[in-house]
Amino acid sequence: MKKDAKTMKEVAERCTKYCRCDNCNCSNSSKDDAISCQNCTHYTPGKVCDIDLYEEIVENHDL
Repeated sequence: MKKDAKTMKEVAERCTKYCRCDNCNCSNSSKDDAISCQNCTHYTPGKVCDIDLYEEIVENHDL
């Protein structure tokens, strides 16, 4: 499963659970240039999505 910067941005843009703040009341705006899995609260220090959406989004959108 590729995890380059472009793919992480594309996944975050499509993720309905993307959240950059601790309370997850954020909105997912693709206008935000800094959107990426790497700055999502669900992305762990071990570099995985703790709610298991990364792989599902990559597969469903052929990223």
